[in-house]
Amino acid sequence: MQILSASESYLLGRRFGRLLVWAAAMMALCFVGLTALSIAQDRHNTRRIAQDTSYQITENLRQLTDSVLEQASYSLAGLAEALLSADSHSHAGPAAWESLLTTAMRYDTSSQVLFVRRGEQLVAVDHRQRLSEVRSELSRLKPPEVAGQLALHPPISLDGGQTYVLPALLRLSGGASPGEWLLGALIPLQSLRPPSLNTSAQAPLDQAAYLPSGLVLMHTLGRERLVGRMSGESAQLAQLASSAPTGAFEAQDAQGQGLSGTFRRSDRYPLLVASMQSDAEVLDPWLQRSVTKGVLLLLSLTALGLGVRALTRMLRALATSESVYRRLFEDVADGVIVHSPSGRILNLNAAALRLTGLHEADEVVGRSMAEFFPHPVDPATGRPSTLPQTRIERALAGEHLRFEYSFDAPLTQQHFDCDVRLSTFTLEGEPQVLCLLRDLSEERRHSRQQEYLANHDPLTGLPNRHSLLRRLDERIEQAPGQAFELVFVNLARFKEVNEAFGHRAADMVLEISARRLERQLSAHGWTLARAGGTDFAAAPPLPGYTGPALPTEAICELMVRVVREPIVMGETSVELHLKLGSADYPGDALDAGQLLRCADMAATRARTVVGSQVRYSKSFENAPGHDLKMRSELSAAIRDGQLQLAWQPKLWLESREIEGVEALLRWHHPRLGWVPPSEFIPLAESTELIYPLTRWVVSAALDQMALWQAQGQPLKVAVNISANNLQDPDFTDHVKDLLHRKNVPAELLELEVTESALAANPEIVLRRLQDLRAAGLSLALDDFGTGFSSLSYVSQFPFTSIKIDRSFVSALLRSPRDRHVAESTIALGRKLGLRTVAEGVEDDATASALMALECDIGQGYLFARPLMGQAFEHWRSAHEAKLVAARKQASGSPLR
Repeated sequence: MQILSASESYLLGRRFGRLLVWAAAMMALCFVGLTALSIAQDRHNTRRIAQDTSYQITENLRQLTDSVLEQASYSLAGLAEALLSADSHSHAGPAAWESLLTTAMRYDTSSQVLFVRRGEQLVAVDHRQRLSEVRSELSRLKPPEVAGQLALHPPISLDGGQTYVLPALLRLSGGASPGEWLLGALIPLQSLRPPSLNTSAQAPLDQAAYLPSGLVLMHTLGRERLVGRMSGESAQLAQLASSAPTGAFEAQDAQGQGLSGTFRRSDRYPLLVASMQSDAEVLDPWLQRSVTKGVLLLLSLTALGLGVRALTRMLRALATSESVYRRLFEDVADGVIVHSPSGRILNLNAAALRLTGLHEADEVVGRSMAEFFPHPVDPATGRPSTLPQTRIERALAGEHLRFEYSFDAPLTQQHFDCDVRLSTFTLEGEPQVLCLLRDLSEERRHSRQQEYLANHDPLTGLPNRHSLLRRLDERIEQAPGQAFELVFVNLARFKEVNEAFGHRAADMVLEISARRLERQLSAHGWTLARAGGTDFAAAPPLPGYTGPALPTEAICELMVRVVREPIVMGETSVELHLKLGSADYPGDALDAGQLLRCADMAATRARTVVGSQVRYSKSFENAPGHDLKMRSELSAAIRDGQLQLAWQPKLWLESREIEGVEALLRWHHPRLGWVPPSEFIPLAESTELIYPLTRWVVSAALDQMALWQAQGQPLKVAVNISANNLQDPDFTDHVKDLLHRKNVPAELLELEVTESALAANPEIVLRRLQDLRAAGLSLALDDFGTGFSSLSYVSQFPFTSIKIDRSFVSALLRSPRDRHVAESTIALGRKLGLRTVAEGVEDDATASALMALECDIGQGYLFARPLMGQAFEHWRSAHEAKLVAARKQASGSPLR
């Protein structure tokens, strides 16, 4: 039932809110005023109590000092009377004086020394037998100006300043003998200190005694260093005491701290006493109480503000409750449906209306829930389930139910997954069912998407490393004894693609390669997963696979062929190569993680031998230590002469004459024997050893060229150089210097450079090669066709020849694709004026095919293997002899 309209509730809320704010402000002002008044009164009372206490303590101190001086005064007065009497009768001398002093000392408890001085004669007695310390001081004391009146002199220090005594003097004149007497008592200043310093004040007061001039006689709070001196307050106290016998004062001590206290001047003796306390000590309790009151005030104001704020909010909430609940009902993200126990819809919000597929609430209200939220089918009977009605009955019985409910909307056929909550309430005496529906469809879809992303690589869509390991573990658990082989796949030379085209283009190349591999492998039941970066893993079909299957070797060959298919990047085609490693379960590893590690280690051992499969071996476990040892031994090999050069001839294909030779490095290890170049050259390239190694090769090759030249049989020699050498700024000068020192023509030396060496810092490499070419050296582009931007390199760099990679030459006769590559390369070289050299010529048919394609030079086992020392000389002599015989035979042929 609505009592107030929305505008009335709003106006009432504003008026009452203003009233609350004004009332709270007045209360806050009252709290602040009362607190300030209380603090001010407390400060006044604190000052007053401290001053009253100070007056009392000062008076007590005055009484104490008067009593001490009074006893000394009585002693001196009695002594004076005795001296005058003795002198009038017998003209007493020092012996009589000492007797009188001894008698007076017997009754004087306050004086430490009593003495009589007349002229040069001085007689003194004391309790502690310390006359020797003060005798010289006593002889220097000046008599008081007024005879018969007690005078106080500045204190005298004893024990090196540890204790002090106060001289009390009395000048006496008259008697039978001529001259005046000086009577005196030395009073310990300790006797002027009050016996107890405990007072009713919260902090102890400093009690002090002064001479009328302000000279300090005593301080109770450890200020003994001021005795006999003027203190910060003493001059002011002396001035005040000269005009008033007692009063209050404010001063500063030597440190500049404020002092307040009271003083009292003795009525009978020349003495001034005072008690004082620093302002900080006086006001510290008041400050603590004031802070407490301030905190209480702040808490009170905060509580008042929070209370007013809560009341104001409550008022607004009450004033706008109907509109708030109506908006909550309409705008809540979850569907809200109110229906009768029979299932007839009474009301629903927009979120619930969306689930029905209709657009107006009037189209839904009054209809049955089952029309829009169909009951699930009971699989036992094939009829709609009675579970929804059972749940409504449980809710009407008082239960709060929560369950998941999935349905297909009859009007839209859209599938929904909902979280449902059922409860009941009473409206106008009738029970109503409140149904809350949260649509979980998008959440479930997002959850499935997250699960997919957690198990798949976002770039290629392949299963990721986590998914691969989980699947392998499940396979091992399901069939623990069944052997299978895992292949680790690495895309070699992918760094060059990144450097040449950028990361975005490299990602595209990686994605295309992965799709091609996955499509081919899935056709044979294999699963491809991305292990990270440019690494992939191929797993064989699961047990029970009945489709076409291939052995691991065939799968590896298939992957090599697929990856070598060019990927066009603008005007350039990219070709990748693979490094493959495999490991067996359970022979090499017993779990998925170790199996993947073993396969990875095998692929790493493949090094630069692309396209080949390396099987895991237990010996690989010592590979890091082995490589480190091999690097050390290679360094020793360069120094100790363990390296040798082998020579592989290059022949003109048409005339079969020797065009030159390629220098190939060989290492004969004293313990291991011949070490393959594929083992130690990558080791050298990964360290600084590549620099001395290349320089040794060039120097050794030039030594042999100089020897052949001296024999009248000069021969052109080709030497391979690494990418690292072209980054060395001293390399070109070193080569020129060697040519000059060994007297070898520059045109006889050819340097072979791979495309990969050109990828890093192309501008620097171009300058190096131009410098070498200008010096007369020949330059060959090695392994042409295996890179990814060959055309740009051939056109920009000063090469004199192109070497066709052996992978194309060996498949020339059986692969049309490889034949097209070789043919295109030869045609390109011919148009650019470059010689073409074919590597890997192993039979006459291949040589004939290359001749037909107009290739210039051939190199391979058909002509000769790499030969060392005399073996090459014998081959060279034999080959030249064959050529001479062939020419003679040709010249004598009748066909000529």
